Amino acid sequence: MAPKVFDQLAFRERTRREVLQKSDLMPSLPDLVMKILRLLNDGGADLSEFEELLRNDTTLVARMLRVVNSPFYGMARQITSIKEAVLVLGFRSLRGLVLAASTAPYLEQDFACYGFQGKGLWTHSLAVASGARTLSKFLGKNAEYREEAFVAGLLHDIGKILLSPYLSRLGKDVFGGEAPLIEVESAVLGIDHQEAGAKLAQKWNLTPLVTEVVEAHHSFPKPGPHQETVATVRLSNLFAHQLGIGKGESAKDAGWEDPAEYTKDLDLLGLDDVAWEDAQEEMRDAVDAAISSLSNLSGGKN
Repeated sequence: MAPKVFDQLAFRERTRREVLQKSDLMPSLPDLVMKILRLLNDGGADLSEFEELLRNDTTLVARMLRVVNSPFYGMARQITSIKEAVLVLGFRSLRGLVLAASTAPYLEQDFACYGFQGKGLWTHSLAVASGARTLSKFLGKNAEYREEAFVAGLLHDIGKILLSPYLSRLGKDVFGGEAPLIEVESAVLGIDHQEAGAKLAQKWNLTPLVTEVVEAHHSFPKPGPHQETVATVRLSNLFAHQLGIGKGESAKDAGWEDPAEYTKDLDLLGLDDVAWEDAQEEMRDAVDAAISSLSNLSGGKN
């Protein structure tokens, strides 16, 4: 084996091992957020427990109230407390509010190696989240399903948080060329953002549904209880990429799969071409509202 090829293989194996095994390389959600997620995941908690926890982080509360009072949620009146927000939206929406407020700083970083501009990955994530929630509503799904789809869409690309530092140090852009993105990542780093993201999802104690979306959003969903949600997020992801949301001009049409690959997702959800066009019209309005309302959630420049 030629020395250069051997060095590349060794680098890929070392990088893969670092990403999967070095917990210090993985960003952590604040302890408060982890406690809230555990309460939500376990079930049975009452509102007073959440209020008690949230009193310890006024910044997080302020961000959450910005989210719930944005046009994206369409409240008829101003919501002034988390208690009101939970009473109006329910506990399921609380998970989305907490995660949107706490993950924005990670997703707003520089992801130019993926073709995103400025806070482009955050904007893209918002687009996928709001699109997935709207598509779920279009499909007649209940509120709990819609909020799960929102969270899954918001966090589907978290693996890029782990891989972008390696790509940036290499001076490697992965959005161009003919090969699908996950194949390029694997060829360069020995791991793709789906596998890396699943590891981070486990650390963040995300639900099995969200973890499955993170781990397999570039593959047609396997049969199981979450396959329709996976298909919903995949279609919303396709929709956001086709619109070029968050991307620089040179990256808008690069490094994305053939839309024909998503025909099976449409079939799984019972959407023909006409219904899919109608759904996209509603998704476009929701995406515009989400980006307008939430793109600057954590402050700073867009």
